[in-house]
Amino acid sequence: MTARVDDFHCLESRLRLTGVLRAVTALRIGAAGGDLDGVDLPVIKDAAGVPFCPGAGLKGVLRSTVEALLRGAESRPAGLWACDPLEDTDGPHRSCGHHERGTRSSVQLDEHCAVCRLFGSHLVASHVRFCDAPMRLSEHDRKLNRIPVEVRDGVSIDRDLRRARGARKFDFEVVSPGAEFALEIFVENPQPWLMGLVVMGFDQLAEGFAALGGFTSRGLGRVSFTWSSIVRVTAGALLRGDPPVTTTGDAVAAQMRAWRDALAVKYRAAA
Repeated sequence: MTARVDDFHCLESRLRLTGVLRAVTALRIGAAGGDLDGVDLPVIKDAAGVPFCPGAGLKGVLRSTVEALLRGAESRPAGLWACDPLEDTDGPHRSCGHHERGTRSSVQLDEHCAVCRLFGSHLVASHVRFCDAPMRLSEHDRKLNRIPVEVRDGVSIDRDLRRARGARKFDFEVVSPGAEFALEIFVENPQPWLMGLVVMGFDQLAEGFAALGGFTSRGLGRVSFTWSSIVRVTAGALLRGDPPVTTTGDAVAAQMRAWRDALAVKYRAAA
């Protein structure tokens, strides 16, 4: 029997990945509306006025990065393809969920693309949960309100005249280079080759081929990652009362390589 795509009804294992996201260049994840300090384009902040990196933003850039890579190196026999979310016809890249049996109770695993199997579609939940990443600040810096945020100037340019257009000057906030955020990601029932896609997305960000936030064409949004631990729990361990298995140090990098290798093996096997 074909496995269901929404296999959350059966817990095999769960992962928690923790690490640090570091802004290599200035980082801008904008908030709606003007700021109380009079900045035209503020960055998003929590109730205490400290910037954070929304989990939704990180998930979005990872998903779009993985989608683009899979479309460029598609392998249908390996299940490595990405649907078109705007396509609801019977074409080869139709949106996942618009199949002949497109209901929650009958959608099958092999009917969803790799991206929707990993990050979810309108019919199934995501296997990966991205938490909001708070900025790492010491209590001393918080008390002194030493928050690494800068205000920069911008201006609208007339492309024909090659000069400033009228009085369209504005200012915007950015998080300063070097700022760090506490990263935490949870994965339900992880499969090694799908974890390879997650790692590949983070690799593309770390290597600068993808960027996070806004104004990326101006050089903003370059980030790096340092992974500190991988915690794995299984249903049996939870029922027995066993502690979770925690991977740290060099073993974290080894696990990341194993996930990349699993993805490569799946892709090559169908070539």
